[in-house]
Amino acid sequence: MSANKSGTATGNQVDGVLQDYLDQLLVIATEVEPLACQPVTQREVIKPIQATTAQSSPSVNTVANSPQLLDLVETISPERSWPTETLAEPMLASTLTVSTSEPVTDVPEVQDWDEGAIAVSPVEELELAPQKTEMAKLNWASSQGIECLIFKVAGLKLAIPLPLLGGVFNVNDKVTPLFGQAKWSLGVWQSDEQKLTVVDSAQLIMPERGKSLVDEGYSYLIQLDRAPWALACQEITDTVTLVEQSIKWRGEGSKRPWLAGTVIAEMCALIDVPGLLSLLEENRR
Repeated sequence: MSANKSGTATGNQVDGVLQDYLDQLLVIATEVEPLACQPVTQREVIKPIQATTAQSSPSVNTVANSPQLLDLVETISPERSWPTETLAEPMLASTLTVSTSEPVTDVPEVQDWDEGAIAVSPVEELELAPQKTEMAKLNWASSQGIECLIFKVAGLKLAIPLPLLGGVFNVNDKVTPLFGQAKWSLGVWQSDEQKLTVVDSAQLIMPERGKSLVDEGYSYLIQLDRAPWALACQEITDTVTLVEQSIKWRGEGSKRPWLAGTVIAEMCALIDVPGLLSLLEENRR
């Protein structure tokens, strides 16, 4: 009996030591009408100019030869001119040609204006519209567990779920610092396909320890989901399968939004990716 008691006590003591050690790391350790071109062929609606088809009034140039009429004519006036109606000039074909050409010159102007207006607005909408991708949901209750990547930052082991891992990149190209950036930002790293803001994991996760990856160096960038953020790390150690029971979940009063919980068996802290992204966005400069 005493042997069993002593074994249990020893096991509890080991668990307690591991928990204290990890806590210590974390403590010290986010949118014309076509002009109705009314064929104003007005033609000016030259309506089709009814070219005043001059009604030729019959010319009254035949006078009866009766002597009475001749005498009457001589008595009234030695000279008398009979009015003749002037025939209206027929409309020239050139007028019709000019008037019909007017709408043709107007149409291109209206079309040019419309095309310009339509071309500008869609471009602005495309630029303003951000693309959002839905983050994968983790089922920790699954008996198969969740695959996680374990990496190290300033001596602390961290784990990130593989479904929420956007990619791992070797730091072969220079990270460019940005003016006025946050203390935990190392700058921007860009490849042919990616542009990421690099986070100094040591400064963000455990600022109390006063360590910085600017001084200690880093070799890898771990992209958080499909977001433009990446954690700088010094070493990638392993991948493990974690189940719900193996994680001591953080309490509601935790002041570390990036922390999902701790894994005693692996002596590591599990990263809460949505919480970390929220923290980063809130503190963006």
